[in-house]
Parts: sequence; C-alpha cells; structure tokens
Amino acid sequence: MLNIQVLYITYYHTTIMAEFINRPASQLPSRTSSGYSPLILCLVLLLLAALAYIGYEKYIKQPMNVAPTEDTTDRLNDVIKVNPDLNGHDTSLADLGSRPDWSLLDVWQDTITRDDFLQLLTEVYTIDDTWKRYIEINSDHAIIRTDTRVDDATYRLNFADTLSEISPQRNWSSAGDLIPGTREKPLAGLHIAIDPGHIGGDFAKIEERWFQIGDNKPLMEGNMTLATAKIIKQELTKLGARVYLIRGINQPVNSKRPDDYLKEATAKAKSLGQMDDISVKRIQNRFFYRTGEIRARARRVNLAFKPDLVLCLHYNAEAWSDPSNPTLIDKNHYHVLLHGALTSSEIGHDDERFEMLVKILQRTHDEEKNLGMYFAQALRMTTKLPHYDYSPISARAKKIEGPANGVWARNLLANRIYQCPVIFLEPYVMNNKEVHERFQLGDYSGVKPINGVDKKSIYREYADAVLLALKEYYLAHRVIYEPEE
Repeated sequence: MLNIQVLYITYYHTTIMAEFINRPASQLPSRTSSGYSPLILCLVLLLLAALAYIGYEKYIKQPMNVAPTEDTTDRLNDVIKVNPDLNGHDTSLADLGSRPDWSLLDVWQDTITRDDFLQLLTEVYTIDDTWKRYIEINSDHAIIRTDTRVDDATYRLNFADTLSEISPQRNWSSAGDLIPGTREKPLAGLHIAIDPGHIGGDFAKIEERWFQIGDNKPLMEGNMTLATAKIIKQELTKLGARVYLIRGINQPVNSKRPDDYLKEATAKAKSLGQMDDISVKRIQNRFFYRTGEIRARARRVNLAFKPDLVLCLHYNAEAWSDPSNPTLIDKNHYHVLLHGALTSSEIGHDDERFEMLVKILQRTHDEEKNLGMYFAQALRMTTKLPHYDYSPISARAKKIEGPANGVWARNLLANRIYQCPVIFLEPYVMNNKEVHERFQLGDYSGVKPINGVDKKSIYREYADAVLLALKEYYLAHRVIYEPEE
C-alpha cells in the first residue's frame, strides 16, 4: 500500500502549495499561525514532495514480488495503474461513461457457480488474461476491482455451491420464462425493441454513413435501417409481439449536438496528444452521433421500453482506398454479433467491467447465443450469402461456436449497455455491386429480376430473415399451447 500512499502524499502537498502560492498578495499573511513564514512553509512542503517522489521511484518502479496462493489467480494490487485524470479525461471510464454503483450487484450474490462464472468470463467476455489484474477468483468468491483510482476499492461476489434452476434477477424474460404462446402467435407476450442503426437523413454525412456512386441515389445506412425496421415491426406485431422502435424518424434520439461535447472532446484530444482543431472536431462529432446517441438510446431502452430483446439493425460495408471516390466491389456477406470479447484496455474501465459482470450474472449470453444461431441460419437461408469471419487472431472479436457460422462476440456499446439480450445484425455489403443495384430499386412488393434471378426488395428480404429466426426460435424454446381437438 506504500505506493498509493506516496502518491496521495505527493498530490496532497503539491495541491496545498499551489493554492497557497496562487493567492493574491493581499491575502497572504505575514506569518502562519505556527509562527513560520510562508516562504519557509513552501520550502518544507517542497521537501516533503521531493521525499514522496523518491519513495515513489523506490517502491512503485520496483517489480512486485507477490507469493502465489492456491486460491488466487492474480493479485488485485498488481492492477495496471491508470491516470484517472489525464488532462481532464478520466481514463478509468469509457467515453462519456459514469461511475457505477457496485451495490447493484448484491441481488446476484450466491447465484452463479465459480465454474460458470469463470467459463463465461474467459470463453465469452474477454480476449486475454488481462482480467486477472482486476478480478481475483477464489474457491467460493471473487474479489473485483471497483475503482482503479483507489488501490483497495473492491467488491466481493460470493459464488453459489450448485447451479440454481431459478432464473436470475433481470428485467427481461427468456423464451422459457414466457407465458405459453400459440403457433399462430408464437411471439405473444414478447417485448422487442428494434434499434435502426445510425441516424441517416441530414446527419448521414457527419456520421460517415453516406456514399454515392456517380449520379445514382446516395446510400444512407440510417435511412435503410429505419425502412427495414418499419417492415419488421409490422410483421412481428402480427405474430403477437409488442414492438418498439427506438427511433421512428431520421433524427437523433440524443438531445445534444457536437458543440455540446466541446469540453469532453478537448479533454479526450489532450489525452491522445491530438490538440489540433480537426481532431477535437472529429471527437466532438463522434461523441454526438455515436457514443452520446447510443447512450441516449440506452436510456430509452432500459427505462421506458424494458424489452426482452433488442434487435440492432445494420448494413455492412467494405472499405475503399480513396474516401472521396467510393468503389463497388464483389464481396458480400453477413454476420451476427453478441456481447463479449472485451479487450485488455476495455476490461480496465471500471464501468465496462461492471457492465460485463451484469451480463454474466443475468446469464444474458445463454439467450443471445441461442438466438444468434437462429439468426445466422435464417440469414444464410434467406439471403444466400456467405458468412463473414474475423481473423482467428482478432484482438476485438471472438468466434461463438455452434450449429451456425458467422456468430461472433464483440464489445459494442449498444450490446453492452442495453440491459437485455441484444442481437446485432450485419447483413449485406452496401458497396457490393448487386446490393447497390438493389438499393437503387428501393422497396417494392413482389419480386424483380436481379442479375437474372427474381428477388424481393432488399428490405423485405432482410425482414424475412428476421421473422424466420424469431418465429422458429420461439416455437422451439417456449411453451406452445396446443388446444385439444
């Protein structure tokens, strides 16, 4: 504990000095209450700060030598030290994140076994062993770092002796928890929120989800996801579901605009050593249309809708070499994303670590994985596209093994902070030649010839895949009422 004490001493005394020296001359007393002059006091404080720094050099920079114990995977005081206030940017939290209330985990005490916890932590939610710096696994409990700014701030999570058959505390219902449905209404009682990815409209260019080939109609992902969402909502309602659109127009849910993030963006830019105006503006925009927007949508999801499932609708795109000259390509594919695969830096954020643990303790992955496999199968059958694979050594994605390909775990903000199972869909490559042609045709009923093959509008084909996945999943995983003949 000496290291953190030394740091506190240094901070304490230098802060006092700064406040003392910066006072106007009229406010400086001629002598202190103890009889020493301000100059002598400042010299003493400087000496104390110097001694503290020497202690820091001696104790912090030496490698720790902690004897391993049978129960301990790693020592919590071996956590990587972060600068919690790097030029005004709190590096112990994710962008625009807030400090979590760890007492909220109390409802899950004694609800998960050690083996289940460790399996989910290592096989789904993390990329490498960095978690050991923040989570200590013992035989009957885990000790979790709660605040990386404070050396001994921890939370104890007690493990259960045996697996409970009771559903854990959560605001959503799994398929098995729903009241019986029928074959005509297999989604009866199910609450689904649809999140049409991005914003579109007048904001499509600022969020970099706009491109145009020649004189063709420009493609705006936010417009396309909303058009798809409206079709899906209509059809899901027919199957008995209660459906919410997180946004119903091409306008942000976020009430703030880029200028409202100047302070946060400036602090972030300073922490990155990118203090030019272009960098600050870029961060402002990103905080508006991405981070702030998704956090605003999360408040709508978690506080207003409280759904059993969120569908995040997106269309994919492949990069082109010249941003000012988009090109059409032959690649086309789909994939499905679930929450997981926190990177070594992400697990170090106090809020991301907390949000990960909520997902683990709610057993969200069980529902997401089963649903994800159905969605991957439905996308393959409906679109006839191949699945997309990340690199086997990807530092940001983890393959989820199962009966279908194309299901991956990634730590996306929406997947992480929406407090229920989240399925993030990425079918079609927008700058694919055929896909681009289909978008030019817009939405239509029936079929039209596309490269010699009759096809539905791309919006309705997308919707068909979603409907197929949900219908088949809930018919197979919930109680279906079969009236006696």
